[in-house]
Amino acid sequence: MSELNIQVEELSSFLRRVSIEVPPSAVDAALASAYVALSRTAKIKGFRPGKVPRHVLERYYKAEIEREVVSTLIQSSYRQAVDDKDLFPVSEPLVENDKLAQGTPFRYRAQVEVKPKIEPKDYLSLPLIETRVEVSDPELDAELERLRESMAALEPIEERKVGVAGDWALVDYELEIDGKQVGTLERNRDQPVELTDGDIIKGHIPELRGVEVGQTVDVTYTFPADYRIEDLHGKAGHFRVTLKGLRRRVVPILDDELVKDLDEPELTTVAQLRERVKTRMSADRQAEADRAARQQLEQALVDRNPFEAPPALVDRVAEGEMRMLVQQITQSGIDPRTLSLDPVKLRASAELRIKAELLLEAIAVKEQIEVSDADIEAHLEKVAKESDQSLAKVKAQIGRSGQREALKFKLLEDKALAFVRGRATIQVAGEVSRSKASESEVK
Repeated sequence: MSELNIQVEELSSFLRRVSIEVPPSAVDAALASAYVALSRTAKIKGFRPGKVPRHVLERYYKAEIEREVVSTLIQSSYRQAVDDKDLFPVSEPLVENDKLAQGTPFRYRAQVEVKPKIEPKDYLSLPLIETRVEVSDPELDAELERLRESMAALEPIEERKVGVAGDWALVDYELEIDGKQVGTLERNRDQPVELTDGDIIKGHIPELRGVEVGQTVDVTYTFPADYRIEDLHGKAGHFRVTLKGLRRRVVPILDDELVKDLDEPELTTVAQLRERVKTRMSADRQAEADRAARQQLEQALVDRNPFEAPPALVDRVAEGEMRMLVQQITQSGIDPRTLSLDPVKLRASAELRIKAELLLEAIAVKEQIEVSDADIEAHLEKVAKESDQSLAKVKAQIGRSGQREALKFKLLEDKALAFVRGRATIQVAGEVSRSKASESEVK
């Protein structure tokens, strides 16, 4: 497009009014092009396709053509203006335009939210409380015990036919609500239950104590007001439960033979399993400690660098997170309408994260921190290894989804955070605080 006259007015740290004037030559060319295209398809009595004079087309289609040209001119000139003035819009522009006329400039104003320019300060020696990552022998033993418990099997009880406390059982059941049988039930045949105190919906049916195999008992249960199935909220349910067989839960001994049943060929001994579980526990705790450290540093950065985040960007991120949260809840079998999802808190969380991202990006610029191709390659290799995929497949996924630039920004953010963390004033819980100097170059 011909040279534009572009003026940018700063309305706030994130709001800009961009005034754009498109020269007459560009206006006339756009109008001419639109009428030429129209003449090829317009059907007007007395004229062959492609031979309709422009003045005749104007008589029938002027308003429509002018709307089309206005849209075309705005789309092309707005993008050019944004690039020329190094603006980084985070919202769709609100446009107000003057009337279009041949032989005269076309003027319009676009109000848009942009990424604010930030001069970060006070980001060195941030206070940080870290937790020492350790896995004690008792904690490791407890985790191995949970693993052993998870491998328990239910074996038939042959010596008796009457249920007692501590037994497990296989049951079939039917459910009636308000005198009507619930037609569609999930997994209501051969279900394992415990003959222990508790709720029937959690697999506890103490009413089966003293009941003989083959008999049926009636159990009345009132569903909670926040039960995952909305139609059952607060309803009294009548279960008819048939005891089909008794079982005892047998927990295996943790020995080398059990380790060989774990479907992990590289593990053959209890000692190897202990080391594997300890390594995993340490990695999980380190990841949690890193998340906690990140939250502390981000909050400290935002506290020391107050600025207003673009509302449109905050809204978009918060709405996206709400959709993702609802999807995860739904996939877990819970009706999200039964939960108290607080959009205000969700928006506040999104705002904090956006501010932290913008600050880390500004710190990366100020400290000349960069992400190289080698950094991206190393990250993709790590992803391939952890996901047990080929490097070529991981690269293809990144390429197809257009995520390479997003990945580069994420790695840049991580490096900036590492820079800040490496220069924080750290206090390990229960120890004297210290200043931690960076041990490796992050630029």
